[in-house]
Amino acid sequence: MKTKLLFLLTAVLSLYGIQAQVSLPYYDGIDYTIGEKLITEGTNTGFGDWMIPAFQSAGSSADPFIVASPAWSLPAGLPAATGNALEFVGGGDDPVIAIPDQGDTGVIYSSFVFRAIDQSAVNTNSPEYFYSFAKTSSSGTSLNYTSCVYIRKVDDGTFNLGISENNNTTNAVWAPDAFTVEQDLFVVIYYDIDNAVSKMWINPVVDGNEPATTYITDETATSTRTNLDKVRINLGSNSKTPGIILDEVRIGNSWLAVTTNPTASVSKNEFANNIKVYPNPSRNFLNVETNNMTVTSLQFYNILGANVYSQNGLLNNQVDISTLASGVYLMKINSGDQSVTKKIIKEQ
Repeated sequence: MKTKLLFLLTAVLSLYGIQAQVSLPYYDGIDYTIGEKLITEGTNTGFGDWMIPAFQSAGSSADPFIVASPAWSLPAGLPAATGNALEFVGGGDDPVIAIPDQGDTGVIYSSFVFRAIDQSAVNTNSPEYFYSFAKTSSSGTSLNYTSCVYIRKVDDGTFNLGISENNNTTNAVWAPDAFTVEQDLFVVIYYDIDNAVSKMWINPVVDGNEPATTYITDETATSTRTNLDKVRINLGSNSKTPGIILDEVRIGNSWLAVTTNPTASVSKNEFANNIKVYPNPSRNFLNVETNNMTVTSLQFYNILGANVYSQNGLLNNQVDISTLASGVYLMKINSGDQSVTKKIIKEQ
């Protein structure tokens, strides 16, 4: 019976996308094989850390695919581009990068460079978002979005950019200036979980200091997006999504993290080996041995994939699980930009 429960837990957590998370800060220079699809056809996995949530259709589109990186014109101070780039147009697969659950407080940033290369087939004044933060919805069968970067065709040669609190065009805040096809743009987005505010910078000065924000969402209809755990590329439709080349994806919890390249850190395996949880099974308390690493937060998920308990930090390296119902859980332990999961059995 215990084996069956563990198998069920693993299957459900795979469905909810709680595994395969990257560590923050994260950088992807798209150093993959030119000409290949980003997502392997017929699967939900792809190159690097890119994937499609298991509750969505497996990869079936030629887009996005890998192309040679252009000779990007990047802001001074931004690291030189590496690897290759992604290209897509119209509808296609909607790949995500799974990040550590951001909980109910703090901020999250992401940046990328892109170039719109062809919007002749796109309808004028028909906005579509193509990049955002995301989370799995409470139903477990869809995603909720925030800090959605919208593109809106003005004419064949120009377009506008905007940011919205959700995937609703009526809430978008638009940059007043039109940008041109083939123009290189460096975009940084930000979400403040505590205040439910999104921000966007377009070609900001990169000198180590976060500049004043030009574009800030101010609508209040959208509920706070807690537990963000994905960055997503959205391929909408042939009439809305222009041809785009996108590259240099960065994700982190600070301005510096998304305008520089990450330094070497403790590997995932090394971090996982340093974390020990015992006794297991347990009725009341779990001891968490961290080898001098600081636990910043932890979450417990039941076999349905629901987050049933969360807390920030540890007190005396212990977790009180006495109030949890007996059963099998996945305990996710976070330490800064690293996380590890442990299967836990709560006894009666």
